[in-house]
Amino acid sequence: MRSTSWKLLATLGVVTAAAASLGGGGTFAGFTAEVKNPANAFSNGTLVLSNTKTGGSACLSTGGGSTDTNANAACDTLINASVQKPGDSATQTLTVTNSGSLAAAAFKLYSAACTNADNAESHHGTGNPCSKVQVYVQQYSDSGFTTASSCLYGGGTATACDFSDAGKTLAAFQTAYGSSTNGLAIGNGLAAGASAYFKVGVKLPSDADNTYQGRKATFDVTWYAS
Repeated sequence: MRSTSWKLLATLGVVTAAAASLGGGGTFAGFTAEVKNPANAFSNGTLVLSNTKTGGSACLSTGGGSTDTNANAACDTLINASVQKPGDSATQTLTVTNSGSLAAAAFKLYSAACTNADNAESHHGTGNPCSKVQVYVQQYSDSGFTTASSCLYGGGTATACDFSDAGKTLAAFQTAYGSSTNGLAIGNGLAAGASAYFKVGVKLPSDADNTYQGRKATFDVTWYAS
């Protein structure tokens, strides 16, 4: 009996040791697969307007800084006509360029305000020149401003502007196109890198009376892209 018991215990010990070696610390190979799409990025383009009065310097919508605001109210004054009389007019050409990398789906022109005031003369009338001074906006197809392509606002034909419509005044333009929301649409937008060429003209009609003496109309012109 003692001999049999010892052999049975010895056999159990061997089985236990083998089970322990199978259950711990072993490394087993398996099937794996891996693919990677690296350096994914989402980069935004820019929409920047450049406004250049003929003979002046380019004025960027960024103001030369970041695009966080991207609205510049300090570009060159286009027209500064003084000591004018009935029948006098003034014009100025300019170039507006999309200097960004994105096309503008909408390109507009608007005037947020026209202000009537006394000028620096010693004597003044009481008239409102904003409602009397005529305005036109002529678009050209070339940088030399030689080929008229569209009369955007004013009298004349669909192609070429003039001062034949006395109702096309500064006040009328501001009333019709006073913000970026209802601005005067120009073409079908402005492609990236493209330029558009314009002439802005103003005139005090010949029938202006004494009430307009010593008075002035101050107005803004804003070019808008989105």
